[in-house]
Amino acid sequence: MNVLANLLDWESVEQRLVESLKSHLLAPALQTLVAGECVILVRNWYGQLMLLLPCTRSELERSSCLPLVEDLRSQAGSLALPTWVMCRDELFGAEAYWSDPALLPLLHAPVQLMLLERQDKDRDWLLPTQGGHATRHAKRCVFFSIKGGVGRSSALTMLAIELASQGKRVLVVDGDFESPGLSSSLLPHGDGQPPYGAVDWLTAQALGADEKTLQDMALKQVVEHSPLNARLALKGQLLVAPAYGQHTQTYVAKLARLYRQSPDGQTYAQRLNRLLTTLETEHGIDVTLFDSRAGIDETSAVAVTQLNPDVSFLFAINTRQTWDAYRLLFQHLQRNRLLFNNQIGSDSDEWSLRESLHVISALTPQEAGAYVGYFENLQSNSYDTFCEIYDEDVYNEEDQINPYVFAPSPDDVEAPHFAAKVMWNDALRAFNPLNQPDLLTESIVQAAFSEFINKANYLLGIEP
Repeated sequence: MNVLANLLDWESVEQRLVESLKSHLLAPALQTLVAGECVILVRNWYGQLMLLLPCTRSELERSSCLPLVEDLRSQAGSLALPTWVMCRDELFGAEAYWSDPALLPLLHAPVQLMLLERQDKDRDWLLPTQGGHATRHAKRCVFFSIKGGVGRSSALTMLAIELASQGKRVLVVDGDFESPGLSSSLLPHGDGQPPYGAVDWLTAQALGADEKTLQDMALKQVVEHSPLNARLALKGQLLVAPAYGQHTQTYVAKLARLYRQSPDGQTYAQRLNRLLTTLETEHGIDVTLFDSRAGIDETSAVAVTQLNPDVSFLFAINTRQTWDAYRLLFQHLQRNRLLFNNQIGSDSDEWSLRESLHVISALTPQEAGAYVGYFENLQSNSYDTFCEIYDEDVYNEEDQINPYVFAPSPDDVEAPHFAAKVMWNDALRAFNPLNQPDLLTESIVQAAFSEFINKANYLLGIEP
């Protein structure tokens, strides 16, 4: 067997293990040995594999299953750890393995095989979100992209101004902690910044700050009103929570610890949710716009999967790099089906990850010359990519359309893959509304952002 393939083709290794369990003559004996419990395949921080059995070592050795265990080791090849199998009585805190919510099913019969990923970062972005959507007062909107430089922050800024002009209290949170800067287009440098930022609040929470301190910090020290409120005579209020503030120290050192679980056991996603909820409550927010870190890393995608956003705008330009990256992300989400465990079409208020996603055609060129057909091609690529997370079994056993599947048609204008345009406008290159308010003319804004803003208003349930 090719050495590199055995080291790198992880899905192929998983499939070999599954096929071995399905076809092995001793599979019924293993089923009897585990007594209805699952067998766990653990992939450690380096990608190596180990098998966990819910029986004692003596029970395993008395059984006839050792040849099957050895065959599974051979199927794992060089990914198998030297200690290939561990039994329940050999594990410290064994029950935590079998109750881990991140267990991913690989095989249901004749033996239930589950995969447990051990990663350097928390896996909370792949777990079902823990409610809070139906009872939350503020609407939430996440802005996400595979890479920077696609006009994501400019679109967020324009939507924030539009919502505030309609009388809404709008909170903009700079969540792109590795590349902060959104707040610079909404708050002046220096005294215009709040004392601290979102990273400081998350650090204080992880270090055990009490609830009163965190509430006071959220109310008085990590949010500032934008000067655009007065400059543009906005009916509502535009508030900004930057990543860092005037008095922030050792930002990079704090950032290096940001994504770890806090000492009290709260994951990054839980703490980030708590920050947003606290800010929304203390400031009476109507709509929160969260600027996410770019990329398909879990510290980026956690905003899409775990903040319960009413809308996640996925910014895309029509390049192979864009669609290949989104496809890789969607394939990983699809493997973790618990993320899609809500019933589409039911009367439940349960939040739906897939229905919250909506593509934005970023920096869309005018249809002329080499760009004729650009948007039609983008729509086609978007649909093909989203099919990775759409359901396939549209019909039930009676050959009728199943109302509980999610399989939008290519021309469904309300589907996640159906893009709204943000048009390219050279006048808005490096646009900063604080320094260039004269560019906020109705004609320029309408030409570039009207379709996007109208869709955002509709998805957030806001009458323009």
